[in-house]
Amino acid sequence: MKFNYDLEFKNNSNTNFWKQNTPLIEYCETLGINIPHYCYHKGLSISGNCRMCLVELKNSPKPVVSCAMNAKSCLANGDIYTNSSLVKKARENVLEFLLLNHPLDCPICDQGGECDLQDQSLFFGLTKKRFYSFKRVVMDKNIGPIVKTVMTRCIHCTRCVRFAAEIAGVEDIGMFGRGLHSEIGTYVEKIFQSELSGNVIDLCPVGALTSKPYPFISRNWELKNVTSIDYSDGFGTPVQLALKNNQIIKVLPGYEKATYKTNWISDKTRFSFDGMFSPEKIVYSFIDNNNKKSFISLSWKKLFKEFFCTLYFQNHLSKHFYQPHQITVCLDKNISLEVLNLLNILSHKHSFFKLRQSEIQNLNVDLEQNYLLNSSLDHSKILSSDTCLLIGINPRYEGSKLNLTLRSRYLKGNFKILHVGSLFNLTFSTYNLSSNIKILKSLVEGNNLFCQEFVNSSNPILISNSEIFKRKDAFSLVNMLKSLTKYINLYSQSNDLNQLNILNPTLNDAGFANLNHLKAVKYKDFRNSTGIYFINNSFSTSNVKKLLSLKLLNFFQNYKPENKLLITQNSTLETKTIALLKKGFDISNHMHLPNAIFFETAGTYINTEGTVNKVAKVVTSSGQTKSDWQIIRKILSYSKKTLFISNLLKNNKLTYNCNTTHNFKNYIGFQHYAVSTLNSVAFQLFKKVAKYPLDTFKFKSKRKKLYKSQLRFWLNDFYVDGKDFNSKYSSTMIQCSKLSRLNNTNFKY
Repeated sequence: MKFNYDLEFKNNSNTNFWKQNTPLIEYCETLGINIPHYCYHKGLSISGNCRMCLVELKNSPKPVVSCAMNAKSCLANGDIYTNSSLVKKARENVLEFLLLNHPLDCPICDQGGECDLQDQSLFFGLTKKRFYSFKRVVMDKNIGPIVKTVMTRCIHCTRCVRFAAEIAGVEDIGMFGRGLHSEIGTYVEKIFQSELSGNVIDLCPVGALTSKPYPFISRNWELKNVTSIDYSDGFGTPVQLALKNNQIIKVLPGYEKATYKTNWISDKTRFSFDGMFSPEKIVYSFIDNNNKKSFISLSWKKLFKEFFCTLYFQNHLSKHFYQPHQITVCLDKNISLEVLNLLNILSHKHSFFKLRQSEIQNLNVDLEQNYLLNSSLDHSKILSSDTCLLIGINPRYEGSKLNLTLRSRYLKGNFKILHVGSLFNLTFSTYNLSSNIKILKSLVEGNNLFCQEFVNSSNPILISNSEIFKRKDAFSLVNMLKSLTKYINLYSQSNDLNQLNILNPTLNDAGFANLNHLKAVKYKDFRNSTGIYFINNSFSTSNVKKLLSLKLLNFFQNYKPENKLLITQNSTLETKTIALLKKGFDISNHMHLPNAIFFETAGTYINTEGTVNKVAKVVTSSGQTKSDWQIIRKILSYSKKTLFISNLLKNNKLTYNCNTTHNFKNYIGFQHYAVSTLNSVAFQLFKKVAKYPLDTFKFKSKRKKLYKSQLRFWLNDFYVDGKDFNSKYSSTMIQCSKLSRLNNTNFKY
């Protein structure tokens, strides 16, 4: 290897600073020289026990281990040789020892075709074996429903052991025994209980740890790889999909461009996709008229005709009762921006379409920083911080990417994490203050001992999640948290301004808030509507459950039973909840429009960090399913042909009220601010102009309520009770959920 040592290592350029402490094997990879290895991995610590990465160093009496040697110290002494006769002989000997006890079962091994041991023995190994004694046999371990073990194939690279200890934070896997009797496994018979356990499948260089849900399905050369994003949480991390015969076979971690590394993904990201293709998936449209006969299946043309004929009849009937005609469209936050914009056009074009969201959320959408993990919360910000306050959030199960960042910072030392909320294990130690709101009040007032931590800290971080916006006192609680950040900025030693960071659990929560702030569906929407239209809704949300329970208990006395129309647009149906809904609200007609799942449609989403992610269609839709965008566009086009809708409108042209949607001029009249035009720097340039003295002002400000209740006590089940409604139909996630509930007590059933 020829290079200029002074130019490479003695310059102080920030771009070359990574070379100062990099291993020799990584430095060679940047020059295009690949050194074979097994135990080395960029995301793990150095072990140096496989000895496959031996290289020859000039003036050295023996080969050196390139993963355990610093590039700067090695290259200071002289040149290195990566393909000399000594190196070739060393690699042959190492591979011969690795294959002494390895079984020759490559044809039936799931790792075949993507096995490092297979590839490197072909390139660097011997052509003839010299070992004819019996191979040793190691018993397989049952470490859960995710990872399948064939421990006889293990070459003791200890990647899985280091991953469990350093990344996952669950030190259940280790090596025991010595010499010929050494094994890797759990010390006692137990499962590997971690939400990141599936990553050891990718880490294992041989077939010792493979995927248990999908054994003996395909080979690597039969698969087609497509890039997509994670749909299970709010980060939308990049993933790779392996396709075969229009089916998704497996989900692998993708490449993170921001950190230049392959990311770690959770078990839910990796294995919950089979819930989308479960037998419960409905791929045909139908109409249920409460007859004892089976459902009536129709084509899309007949279905839309029936849809608008029913609406026409409902409208004609409501005119006799002098009631306004209204259709409530209830949305979930997993739908794409394109569908949201199309529904917005539909509601502007036809005033009787009312958009509602399924869950209550008292959110202030004036500024993006009110509902995002702000741009200040990047990796460098967390590295420079020494204090973090978690408020009613469980990052381990709500955003594993955030939890991994906090854990890596914690392992570096001098990082104190305070937590307000339910007790749980975040894989690193935290100080649990309380789960009551009173502790936050004492922090804001400065009457708590931990206030001193914020005063003496540098760049403290405050992180919460969007669950706090479901409380009735959400505005008061958020204002109190903003006051806390304000006081921290005043008294802390850092120069940077800190903000409250909000973690969103769903894929397009931020995009939903960016478009418009929709009201939550309420009882009066059911009462005043002749049709209720659910799009991608999970009927297990707390708000819908509460409305249904109160109606079945006859809490709403003034409800007039009418023949309402229920329209569901979803890939699955919760039949028990639908039956209760039809019984409680006297719904006689039920129409189902089958829509495509996440991987069967293209869309745009905004993640919790404010990054726009675009997703392409990767799988062909089956049956009658169409994307949400296609269905709503058809409703728009059919609405022009129907007589009753054209009578309700002045004209069929698409019109916007520009004063309320696009032009924000003269709408900034705060109590003591001058009226001005809103732009990017408006809030910084405003001057306070008090038109009235404070004591003579006509109106008093509303008194804000704050409930002294638990911030959050019971946690959602990570595997089956998340915001994505497909995971509950996944057989793998159901098995994982059963096992996790045996060990954890603070998950609600």
